[in-house]
Amino acid sequence: MSKFPPTTYKLMGFMVSPIKNKKYTAILVNKVTGREKLIHFGDSRYQQYRDRLGVYSYLDHGDEKRRKNYIKRHSAHSFKPYSANYFSRYYLW
Repeated sequence: MSKFPPTTYKLMGFMVSPIKNKKYTAILVNKVTGREKLIHFGDSRYQQYRDRLGVYSYLDHGDEKRRKNYIKRHSAHSFKPYSANYFSRYYLW
């Protein structure tokens, strides 16, 4: 089970991460308490297949073979909803 399940948390949006070497921060809000959780994802030193959020699109490589290898390599984590791995997979790869 995910640490931040979609049944409990709502995705409010994204911002460029203030953390060094991170690309983005996903902003989640607890539906009951209203408290915010920030999930930092993506490494600004590396390329991605396609940046769907646009800020780091100059790092897009567009190589389908690298994309498939990334997905294979990270599939053991099964892309739990609202994890850093989930956001990287669906917004960068």
